[in-house]
Amino acid sequence: MPENLLKKFICIIYPLLTLIYFGFLFCSLIRPGICMTVLMLAGGAAIVLARLVTFKTAEDRVFAVYLIYNILSGIWCVYYGIPFSVYAGEVSTTALPMIFYYAGRSFDEEYTEKYYGGYIIAALGMGLIGAVFYIWPPKFYLDFAFDNMLISVADAPTSRVRMNSLIGSGGMAVYVTYALCLSSYFFRQKEKNKRIAGFIFMGLSLVFAFMANQRSSMFSIILVLIFFGTVDYLTDGNRSKKILFAELGAAAAVVAGIFVFARGVFEKFYLRLISIPEGFGERSESWVAAVNDMKNMWLGDGLGSRGHRAAEFQTYIVADGGLVKLYTEMGIIGTSLIIFLLVLVFLKAVRKPRIVIPEICVIICALLMSIGSNVLEIQICAPVVYFALGRAVKKLNENDPV
Repeated sequence: MPENLLKKFICIIYPLLTLIYFGFLFCSLIRPGICMTVLMLAGGAAIVLARLVTFKTAEDRVFAVYLIYNILSGIWCVYYGIPFSVYAGEVSTTALPMIFYYAGRSFDEEYTEKYYGGYIIAALGMGLIGAVFYIWPPKFYLDFAFDNMLISVADAPTSRVRMNSLIGSGGMAVYVTYALCLSSYFFRQKEKNKRIAGFIFMGLSLVFAFMANQRSSMFSIILVLIFFGTVDYLTDGNRSKKILFAELGAAAAVVAGIFVFARGVFEKFYLRLISIPEGFGERSESWVAAVNDMKNMWLGDGLGSRGHRAAEFQTYIVADGGLVKLYTEMGIIGTSLIIFLLVLVFLKAVRKPRIVIPEICVIICALLMSIGSNVLEIQICAPVVYFALGRAVKKLNENDPV
């Protein structure tokens, strides 16, 4: 099979996933989780067949060790009493998406643009579906949302607390948060039509993310927007500083406008944002309990041993806290591997941040949201994080000896 055809298939996986969920809305026989796993397996096979797997840099080798460690941890996961089915399920949602690192690591600009464009269109498509049903929730959608545990009561007021779309407010928020980060890839292009598209992508992603009403997503997006402006201010000598002040003024005007003309909307989001410390307090007790309950501090308890699937077999799981979950499952050894990899990437990114702004923003948002949510086990969202990580490694090493 031609290499270019394999790459094109990888680029359309995200649009296909959104279409699968849309089909699930009307046909309960469709199993989105199974379909996603099949698509990701096919994507992994395409990555291997296209010979995209590489071990050229230190980052590549550390990542490969980390991926293998995740897979091998199933040995002690099962040894400590967790059924193999729990581990296998976690492999499909958490470990399988990691292989998309190699797509990001090897794609050139043409296919990177296609992949990012496909992802953004898929995320905004999911957001548009959610917005329509948020404004006008028909009975069949309310029944769908209730049957799939997206809402607790099948009525319109409940469905409007947070925009759930077809994947729940948590997944929706993560989906469009990454889309907002990747929009910077387009609005930093030279072509005017791509820049315009990038700003449109960013605006829609921002609206849909706040409609999803997830604290970690909103907080991450605010930091990303500040990061965009700060990096441009510090690194682009040709960019007029007046533009930065114009952007700050526009942002302040928007916030003031919402405060004056839509006070209820402003208060809703403000109250969610200031409740972030309270959210940490609510979760910290379960985090401490799970860490204290670890079977092996060095190896960890194995992939899946502290996730939702293990609730029947563990006294303490980490339902909301991806970083704590990672530590309890991967232990000091596995956690040190991923920290070491991120340190390598961030140290190089500090020297030339402009070339990896989209990727670094995705990675930072994933880390921030992982403090209070298990975002890296949301199967539909995880692959783009590893793609971005691979892409960052590629860009940061292009002019460095390897």
